[in-house]
Amino acid sequence: MEYTALAQRHAVAIIAIVLFVVPSVAAGAWAWAARKRPASGPAVAVFALATIACGAAAFVAIATRIARGTAFSSADQRLLDAVRDGTPAFVARWFAGLTHLGDPWFLTLMCALMCAALILTRRFGLAVYLAATTSAGGLFNQALKAMMRRDRPTGSTVPLPESFAFPSGHTFGSIVCYGMCAYVLLRLAPTRRDPFIVGLACFIVLAIGTSRVVIGVHFPGDVIGGFASGGAWLAACIGVAELARRQARTVG
Repeated sequence: MEYTALAQRHAVAIIAIVLFVVPSVAAGAWAWAARKRPASGPAVAVFALATIACGAAAFVAIATRIARGTAFSSADQRLLDAVRDGTPAFVARWFAGLTHLGDPWFLTLMCALMCAALILTRRFGLAVYLAATTSAGGLFNQALKAMMRRDRPTGSTVPLPESFAFPSGHTFGSIVCYGMCAYVLLRLAPTRRDPFIVGLACFIVLAIGTSRVVIGVHFPGDVIGGFASGGAWLAACIGVAELARRQARTVG
């Protein structure tokens, strides 16, 4: 069976696996890791570097395929059409509303509220770091878009944004902003609910990324590129923060 026919016939099942199985696995992995000894500074650095390398490799692979010609874009368009055609109308409407959780204004507001909470609790350094990493991430995504200059797909069910398509800004911004906010919560208030925080953050980010394909404003390759580049940026930010925290503990 051709992959487009498979995607169209089983679109709802594929979406359900992405939205529920992946976050559950992530939450379970976190719960398992939490029962082990906390990772050392070198282990954190190795994990961060591995994540950055994987994200960069995936991004470069997709960017190279896009730059070489129209074959990849044509396949991307066919896959987008298959997913959109196989998604029931009521599910598409749900995603059309949910996608706004990744709008720049909403992400900015969420990070601003988190920074305000950190300032009120006298976590000034962490507040500045959160604001700097999320803001710089947005600029980085815009630079990548300007470099690739990929046009938007055709047949969208909503008005298309005026920006370029690759990598998806909603996906990149969501994984960075929700990921950093989850990191702050996990760092400041570790509880038995930590796996829930991890799972919820994964669910929201994956749902936003999926919504961009379902409503037709991004190719699947754009969303994967957003996850790859945003995940690499998030890993770098968390890795630097963790190494700095452990270095401060060692000095202290």
